[in-house]
Amino acid sequence: MVWLWRWLFGYLTIALCGENAEKVLNNAVKNGITIWNLKCKKGNIIGNISIKNFIKLRYAKRGIKCKIKILNKKGAVFKTKNYINRTGFFAGFVAFCVILFVLSNYVWIINVNGNEKISTAEILNSCKEIGIKEGISKNKINTKYDAQRLMLKQKGIAWSSFNIEGCVLTVNLTESATSDREERQIPSNLKAGYDGIIKKVNVTSGNTVIKVGDAVSNGDLLVSGVIENLSSTVFIHSSGEVIAETKREFSAEGKYVCQAKTSTNKVIKHYTIKFFNLKIPLFLGSVKKPYDYKINTRTLNLSGNKIPVKIACEQYEITKKETVKYTKSELEKMLYEDIQKQVKNFDFISCKEDNKEFIYTDKGILLKITYICEENIALQDKILLGA
Repeated sequence: MVWLWRWLFGYLTIALCGENAEKVLNNAVKNGITIWNLKCKKGNIIGNISIKNFIKLRYAKRGIKCKIKILNKKGAVFKTKNYINRTGFFAGFVAFCVILFVLSNYVWIINVNGNEKISTAEILNSCKEIGIKEGISKNKINTKYDAQRLMLKQKGIAWSSFNIEGCVLTVNLTESATSDREERQIPSNLKAGYDGIIKKVNVTSGNTVIKVGDAVSNGDLLVSGVIENLSSTVFIHSSGEVIAETKREFSAEGKYVCQAKTSTNKVIKHYTIKFFNLKIPLFLGSVKKPYDYKINTRTLNLSGNKIPVKIACEQYEITKKETVKYTKSELEKMLYEDIQKQVKNFDFISCKEDNKEFIYTDKGILLKITYICEENIALQDKILLGA
């Protein structure tokens, strides 16, 4: 802190020239004058001294033939001397201090710790819904009460706390580890999610009401969670698999002549600075369609800490529309590949093609394919007690 004090109030680098320089130093010591960083250079003694002690030193050397030369002036006093008559500088400095003081009363950054299953974006959205967001005054945050409100708002949180340090709000939480167990304790039935013929039944809990070979329709009861005893009725959570043979139809349609969007390999980037709800564009003009749009946002860091300034890069990949013509065989192949992609989106145990039908028109082709599949059609259906 001594160096900071010296820098704020200024100090001089001086040179004591002459044969009696040592006498001047002895007088300085007797009078309590501090000179530091002393060194000898070309027969002169060079050191640093404060402005106040420099005035005392001039009196201490009276009667001694020795010259004192000022080699350098350092410190804030000398740095700001040129700005004393510039009112704009001081007005800006005062405004900066006021703005800094005002902003210190608000939350700039919200961090989330302890989440694994629940995404950070989901938690931040829940915080917004209860009024906690970037730019909120710290006086409006009741850390204990708002942490409880977050637990009620966001499912899957067992414990949470809010901690404010400076302008950073940290949301600490622990996710619920018993959600799956609680889910298994809810009474439920298993119902058919699709029409089919039962091929295999593997039930771990519940009362099975169907058997292999039965034909079922969508919504039919497969396994009941209601167990009737002689003296009471018990409600349990049904679980297991019911494999059925199902028949599913997929379709795809295309035209011989259509408009396709192709890339021109030209990319335009627009940058924007975001400060809370304020957006400062760093570009002029706009981009004409057609284009593919993508945006990347990056939060700036200062000494390893996030600050409430984000840089958004909007990327426009310029495209153009072209008329594309397909032959009959090309269009048939495209439609067939489209249906294959649709089939892969389903979790079938097995799937084989049963019937394929092409419907031709003057403009294009409609393809319908029927598949014979084996799949688990059992879906959970909660039992509403007292309903």
